Amino acid sequence: MRPGPAVVAPTAGAVGPALRQTSRGEDSAHPFRPTLRAKPRREPPLMAILLIGAGDLTDEVAAALDAQDTGVVRLEQPEEADVREALARSDVDRVTVVSRDDAIALRMALMVRYEDHAIPLLVTLFDPTAAAQLREADEHVEITSMAEIVAPSLAGACLGEDLMAVRESPDGPIAVRTDGERAREEPLVPPAGGNRVLTILVALALPYDKSAVLLVYGFLGMLAVLLAETIGAVIVLDQDAIDAFYGASKTLVTVDPNDGVAKGPSAFKLFTGIVMLFALFFEALFTAGIVNRLIDRRLTGWVGTRAVPRRDHVVVVGLGKVGLRLCQLLRAVGVRVVAVDDQEDGEDVGVARNAGIPVVIGRGADPSLLRRLSLDRACAVAAVTSDDLQNLAIAMAARSIAPELRIVLRAGDGHLANETRSLLGFGVVRDVHQIAATLLAARSTGSSVRSVLCYEDDAHLVHEDGRLERAAVLGSDERC
Repeated sequence: MRPGPAVVAPTAGAVGPALRQTSRGEDSAHPFRPTLRAKPRREPPLMAILLIGAGDLTDEVAAALDAQDTGVVRLEQPEEADVREALARSDVDRVTVVSRDDAIALRMALMVRYEDHAIPLLVTLFDPTAAAQLREADEHVEITSMAEIVAPSLAGACLGEDLMAVRESPDGPIAVRTDGERAREEPLVPPAGGNRVLTILVALALPYDKSAVLLVYGFLGMLAVLLAETIGAVIVLDQDAIDAFYGASKTLVTVDPNDGVAKGPSAFKLFTGIVMLFALFFEALFTAGIVNRLIDRRLTGWVGTRAVPRRDHVVVVGLGKVGLRLCQLLRAVGVRVVAVDDQEDGEDVGVARNAGIPVVIGRGADPSLLRRLSLDRACAVAAVTSDDLQNLAIAMAARSIAPELRIVLRAGDGHLANETRSLLGFGVVRDVHQIAATLLAARSTGSSVRSVLCYEDDAHLVHEDGRLERAAVLGSDERC
């Protein structure tokens, strides 16, 4: 891996010949070009952060730090020598590693810790196992992830317009609301979900996956054949119920028709022959369902936790790290959820399956698929793929099916998010990069802020006492 160029934020003051920083307030006009207006000089930053990582999220973290007048030493794809050189400088106070790839983030964290055993370190890691191991090995490390930061805000938007966020707690699920000045926490009351017995009956009668459909209708067909043959033998052949049931069972398993049929009327012989043909058909369906469930990789269930919900549920389209964490959080606070993804072999699809989350494979913008997920009876649909335009297509498809449905869109481009809000009015739009960058920048400086939430489309930091602080970001059009 070739070392990336060292990019230095323009706010930290001169700190060395290798990576030189300049103040945004310096008059850097061309010597032969007249300067119209002198810019005020900004004070040198109180601290400098070594920011390691490449990509849009890292760029926004750097911008948020710059807005806080914090110096930034930026390394995008460093080698060990680059990290060593940066840490050797006396002005670097803390280190932040931001990456969407856990392997890269872990590698960068190990580089930093090899060079400096005590410097405060903030790392983005999604995998809970790797995060737990790193915490156990290093007491000076703080670990979070973009998915962990933004999931509460996305979940809150799925459950109500007045909910800024939801979160788990030892005392039960918590709803976060605000009056604009302070965050207020109270117990969350999840959607009722209807009568449990009725829900189970609906799941049994209208299963989503094909193998369950074959099993259900094959079984119901065989049951109908058994009842029809038994009742017919009692009425036409004047048999008692036990003999009639015995003869009907022989017909059902295609061993032999009822013994009394040979001496019965011709019309009943014709009826019995037709019933035997139907029995053969329904048995084939039932057998195919069993075989399919035995050999196929099932991502949904017939009943239980992996059954596709039919009422008061949230449809999460896009099962990346953000989508998976959103599903896990919704399930943890008592909300039924079904995930949709177009990659059956995706890593996060396997994690969701092991966690008992029902996963449907298909294109999230396909109206026929959304109809099969009972979108008209859902609480919300959350389009959280990594492609902003795909999320917009999903929202438009969902709106065409259920015009009154609550729609939550993930956005990573602040300009596209603002355009979507102003021009199309598609529900709630959350710029996940802006939300995550706000909290990462605050935590990078050692701040004790508790979380971040969106209020009136602006990111606000939540302090320990519940006080809200509007995040300082570069660019007046940047909104969450």
